Amino acid sequence: MSSPNSKLGVSNRRTAPHVVSVEPWGHDFTLLPGEELEIIAFGDDVVPYFHLVEWDGTSQVYCEEAVTFQVLQAGEQLKCGHNRQPYPE
Repeated sequence: MSSPNSKLGVSNRRTAPHVVSVEPWGHDFTLLPGEELEIIAFGDDVVPYFHLVEWDGTSQVYCEEAVTFQVLQAGEQLKCGHNRQPYPE
């Protein structure tokens, strides 16, 4: 039997890069204009759910009741820091 999971798709339809932060792990993934990703949250006994907080340039996705997660883009797993933009000096 597999663990319960939930999936959330995120699309960047802006003209600028957009940061997607996955909590409570603090992992960040930057979507360039036109890019998409999927966040899959895995639970133990309970189906995880998402809480989304938005502000300028960032979507903060809280994976509630999740024990782990993965982020995919076109079927490939992404690592924390994907497309991270350098901070201006």
